[in-house]
Amino acid sequence: MRSVCWLFGGVFVSKFLYGKGCVSPFLMTAFVYLLMIPLPAFAIACYEPSPSVVAGDNIFEYKKAETLSLSEQRTLQSFFKKIDRQWQGSANRVTCVGSELNARQVKRKTNISMEADGDYRRDMTFRSEIYNPERKTRYSEKFSLYLIDDFLRMDSRGPDGDIEIMRIATNELIFLQRYFVRKLKPAKPEEDKPVKPVPPVSIQPLPAIPINPLPSIQPVDEVTTLPIGPSQPRDGRKRNTRPAEDEQEEEVVYSPGGVLNEVVRHLVIKGRALQIETTVYTNGYLASSEKWQLR
Repeated sequence: MRSVCWLFGGVFVSKFLYGKGCVSPFLMTAFVYLLMIPLPAFAIACYEPSPSVVAGDNIFEYKKAETLSLSEQRTLQSFFKKIDRQWQGSANRVTCVGSELNARQVKRKTNISMEADGDYRRDMTFRSEIYNPERKTRYSEKFSLYLIDDFLRMDSRGPDGDIEIMRIATNELIFLQRYFVRKLKPAKPEEDKPVKPVPPVSIQPLPAIPINPLPSIQPVDEVTTLPIGPSQPRDGRKRNTRPAEDEQEEEVVYSPGGVLNEVVRHLVIKGRALQIETTVYTNGYLASSEKWQLR
């Protein structure tokens, strides 16, 4: 039995796939609270805490995914069927730069052509061509959702593709993806070795060498070139032609430090329009947000 959230005196029914068993409703409540903050059109508050932080969760703790019920799978399949077509539209992106006390927002507008393509295995792939009119550049983006083994996974059909479902409805899907970027451990400096003292070197004058005149060069009628065979040791033993063993590469060691990214994707159908909002939180705080408006 999944959680039922009561929010601001109204009934907010949500279905969770987050963690083992029934998940605390605070995560979804925190997310909805962030969405309801009155802000101008597509404005963000830089470095605001993520829904996980607001809910009091440990963002670095592993969360085991939970299987989807048959009802949830049918609802998700219905949602996929509605968005399975070509889409055109625009996007607005805001990136936070600078320190928390001196944050500023870098904004970007782009044009988007997206294809949402489903197949018989109940997979959905989103392929997007994005054009930046200001810089006159184009690039592509792609991600896939897989409904497999009663799980919804992203970009992988295995457990490494598990995501945390925050809401599944007829016209809406919200999920959270976490990934950790580790920092390489810097190489250790070489230990200082004692340097042996170098004895002083005495420089002796070179002896005088008499210079003899060069002999006259006689013409050569013919030069015969013989093929050169593999050289053999003078004692008659065969040379060992076995290739040398490859040098073992030094193992990459990771330090405990790193960056945890939480990516919340919110897909919602509004009439004949599709809105996709992607919000990225770094180490628990908002770093960027992008909203696609498609028709």
